[in-house]
Amino acid sequence: MSSSGESMDELDRRILQTLQEDGRTPFTQIARQVDVSETTVRARYQSLVDKGIVRTVAIVDPYALGFQAPAIIAISVEPAAVDQVARAISELPEVSYLVMTLGASDLIVEVFCRDLPHLTHLVTQHIYGIPGVRSAEALMIARSYKLSFRWSPDLG
Repeated sequence: MSSSGESMDELDRRILQTLQEDGRTPFTQIARQVDVSETTVRARYQSLVDKGIVRTVAIVDPYALGFQAPAIIAISVEPAAVDQVARAISELPEVSYLVMTLGASDLIVEVFCRDLPHLTHLVTQHIYGIPGVRSAEALMIARSYKLSFRWSPDLG
C-alpha cells in the first residue's frame, strides 16, 4: 500500500469511482464515460495499481460458504509483544482483518468461523495459546448494517 500520500487527479477519481460501482466495467466503457482513450484509462489504472493505491480482488461471501459465526475480537497483549502476537494472529485462516489500535485493546481482529464451537476453539485454543496475549473479548456479529468496499478519499 502506498503511504506517501500519492495524489490522484479528477480522471483517476472517475476511473476508480466507476470501478467501485462495478469492478468488471470494461476499460472501453470507462473511456467513453470519461471521454479519453482506452489506452489512457488502461495506463492510468495500471499506474494506480503500481503505486499501491488500488488493488483488484474478488470478494467472497463467507455466509454463502457456511461460515455463520463472524466475530470481532478485541485483544490486549503485553506491550513488547504486539508485533509478534499480530504476526501469529495474521497466520490464522479465520482472520480477515487485523489492526493495531491505541485504545483499551491493542489489536482488533475480524474472524469468520463456521459456528460457535469453531469460534470458541479459535479463541481458547489458538488466540490464548499465543505468548503475550493477556485477554481476548469476542463480540459475535449479529447483523451487519453497512459493509462497503466503495470508500474513497475526500474528493473536495
